[in-house]
Amino acid sequence: MPCPIKDDDGDWSAPVMLIMRGNSAPAGVYEDENGNKPAWPNGALHDGPAIDYARLLGFNPKVLDVSGSSNHGNRDTSEGTVKALECFRQNTSIVAFYGFSGGGYNLKHILDQMKEDERRRVNWIAVVGVDADAPQSIFEHRNFKGGGWTLDYMANSGKHMFLPENFLKRAEKNKKKK
Repeated sequence: MPCPIKDDDGDWSAPVMLIMRGNSAPAGVYEDENGNKPAWPNGALHDGPAIDYARLLGFNPKVLDVSGSSNHGNRDTSEGTVKALECFRQNTSIVAFYGFSGGGYNLKHILDQMKEDERRRVNWIAVVGVDADAPQSIFEHRNFKGGGWTLDYMANSGKHMFLPENFLKRAEKNKKKK
């Protein structure tokens, strides 16, 4: 089954960063880039900054076009978790993950469900917009057998939906320093 990727151009050349959206929401909840509050049936995310972040780091970005919402409180069986794992297992070019909000929470469950050899393939993890119940430490590679990735993390703060923009700006600033 093909991965549900938004605007897939068919280019799965390595290295790919799989970008995972936040929770779904009805109209009136989360702001888009223009300050409007549309419905987010496939999960909330300002795609542009997430895609630009992946490209800045040299990854081929692929936005998973499914919600990061839990499955009635269960993130192991969330559509976002299940589809991300399926895509990862089908496409060995996926070596990095970007999880925003609900997608960030799902990322912990994805890493838990990976086999040791699968974790060895992952070289970058980006977690953006999770709360204090998902601290940076739970995503660190030392907690996962076979893990060895670089972790970039930004906790939830300020205007939640604009964290991908802030995350990108921070990455651009850090890249200029090097």
